[in-house]
Amino acid sequence: MQGSEDLKVVIFTMAYNAQTTIRRTIESILNQTFHSFEYYILDNASTDDTEEIIVDYSEKDKRIIPIHVNKNDPPNGGAFFHTIIHATNAKYAVWCDADDAYALDFLENMVSFAEENQLDVAACGYDKIDGLTGEVIKHRTLEKNLILCDQSFSDEFIQYRGFVSYLWGKLYSIPFLKKREVTGTIRKERICNDSAWTLGVFKKAKRAGIYGKAMYQYYQYPHSLSHMNIETSLSSYRDLWTATRLYLESYGSISKLNEDFLYAIYLSIVDEAAGNVFAAELDTKKKLELLEEIFSDPVWGDTLRRDADPIFRNLAARKEFISDIKNKVLLLPEIGEYTAEKERLFEHFDIV
Repeated sequence: MQGSEDLKVVIFTMAYNAQTTIRRTIESILNQTFHSFEYYILDNASTDDTEEIIVDYSEKDKRIIPIHVNKNDPPNGGAFFHTIIHATNAKYAVWCDADDAYALDFLENMVSFAEENQLDVAACGYDKIDGLTGEVIKHRTLEKNLILCDQSFSDEFIQYRGFVSYLWGKLYSIPFLKKREVTGTIRKERICNDSAWTLGVFKKAKRAGIYGKAMYQYYQYPHSLSHMNIETSLSSYRDLWTATRLYLESYGSISKLNEDFLYAIYLSIVDEAAGNVFAAELDTKKKLELLEEIFSDPVWGDTLRRDADPIFRNLAARKEFISDIKNKVLLLPEIGEYTAEKERLFEHFDIV
């Protein structure tokens, strides 16, 4: 599929010290079966060869527009993305991280999907991949494509929520973004910020869709922000859960099943946050302080007390989860020196 000028797509990538991955990203865009696009690549003050690689590609393919800034400031991405979509005459916009890749038929499939169903935003399935080993950690798909409108945004939430948690893997209607005055991200802490922004887009959409096929490859690395900046990630996780609850409330009273799902999401967030703490290069005292912050949250207590539908397997296995956390705490170096802190932490598990 060649693409046509009236269906042109704007693609945006922000890169910082991405010399080992940026070629994979760029090649996945340049080799799309849909050709009508402009590709903006922002070099966010990289100190490696990222800028040179981008410029080299731009000299070979004029669809690439390189941008360079002299200071590494992650919110640059949201600001530039916002500026580009408000200045272009393209119909759709796409975001791609600098260490990820799209399937080569992504644009062809997604533009057709959006056009046929008059969608404001469309998401696709994805593969989460271990960036060090290449192993597929998660393969998220749907058997059938899903169209959302009116009450189905609430009724189908459990089915589609896992597809809308990220900025990437989406095709955004630019006329919709302009009309609904969807702005770029402005908060300084970037962790989970794109997820909250994407929820805001779906909240404003009249029609949205999930294309079930996995067409985005998301590569996860140990040096991601959530692993490196533990304390910021904890507050960001809580903010995202609150934003998700407010998203559901915008469609009216939350059903019992959706509320159960909210607590299942919260437990998943707690699991990830605690896992990041245990994996971090921090001393035992600091890890205990961060774990105390996680498990002293009142929502944690509500999660333990929740009489939830057994279809949510992580909630059904809460006792096993608590036992695992306790065992990991007992294995921390020199834990015997922090008896009071350990016992205070364990008090948060006594509800069940």
